[in-house]
Amino acid sequence: MSDLLSRIPDAPPLHVQVTRILKERIVSGAWISGSSIPAEKELCEEFGVARGTMRQALQTLESEGFLHRQQGRGTFVMYTPNQPPSRQLAFVVPYVRDSSLPAILIGFQQVAEQANFSVIFNHVNNSIEQQERVLRKLVGDGTAGIALYPVDSETQPEIEALVRARYPLVLIDRYLRGTSTDYVMSDHFGGALRGTHYLLAQGHRRVGFVSWLSPAVSMEHRYLAYAQALLERGIPVDAALVCRVEGYPLIDLSPLCDYLSSPGRPTAVFAANDQIAIALYRAAVIVGLAIPKDLSILGFDNLDMSDHLDPPLTTLAQPFVAIGQEAAKILIRRVKGDGGALEQISLPPELVIRNSCIRPEPDS
Repeated sequence: MSDLLSRIPDAPPLHVQVTRILKERIVSGAWISGSSIPAEKELCEEFGVARGTMRQALQTLESEGFLHRQQGRGTFVMYTPNQPPSRQLAFVVPYVRDSSLPAILIGFQQVAEQANFSVIFNHVNNSIEQQERVLRKLVGDGTAGIALYPVDSETQPEIEALVRARYPLVLIDRYLRGTSTDYVMSDHFGGALRGTHYLLAQGHRRVGFVSWLSPAVSMEHRYLAYAQALLERGIPVDAALVCRVEGYPLIDLSPLCDYLSSPGRPTAVFAANDQIAIALYRAAVIVGLAIPKDLSILGFDNLDMSDHLDPPLTTLAQPFVAIGQEAAKILIRRVKGDGGALEQISLPPELVIRNSCIRPEPDS
């Protein structure tokens, strides 16, 4: 049973509670003017009420001028607020711990300001619950549209509600499983495929892969590309060469040290991002491996610090500023009423060759 409604004896009638909640969605902008609302059956399931109760609520909203029913087409929001349209966009991220997110934000803000929109920034401490609270508050505050770098790739009820209401929303870096939205990200698969082939072309055969324990689709794409590159070279994927570590709030070095000191350790590792590559540098020092003499490391991101490591990190550079720019362009078009086909953009990363990868020793 839905927990949206109070069912204690002294609570208002269910249809009154439903009317109030739906009206809040309309007034807040979660359901924007001109958009169709979810089907009556979906609303009944969401609120856990009978169809008669839902119809009573919808009829009340129609009589008050918030909704309009069109025979054979559905029910549409007709509410137009008295205040001028918001010129504020939101940029929501899971955390800030390196140079990637500031670069995306710079690109996003450049385009937004050129179009006379302001940008507010929120981070959610890598918490799904905090992400949902922030989204609700932003919509309730009348924010015109949201660029969201999701905590993970699992669909959440709050995001589903925004998508159903056609609220202006664009995702960054990853998409959500089971939910279609606008998004802008790097070509994670294509970049990782190129990077893994680079290591293989140097003569490495024991090429490892290190990622987070709970990866988003961005990380999954990089792993699939790693496996594909091995397959194309006739090399089977060895589970012993794949390592996954905890990544938030700190990276656990213990499994990396075990991984690098195992008898069949890799001679080269594709790190799924530069943060992991940096952790591998630290673990290599602990177990007594020299980079790149004993171990080649390839990253993915090209963070500001990557060029300052010893040795400088070979990595795949994500076009962070361009990602932010494209996301802002899409979001502004949606805010201005563009209801066209979804825009799902993948931008190619660039292989940046430095000094962390060399050919393996002949007996490796």
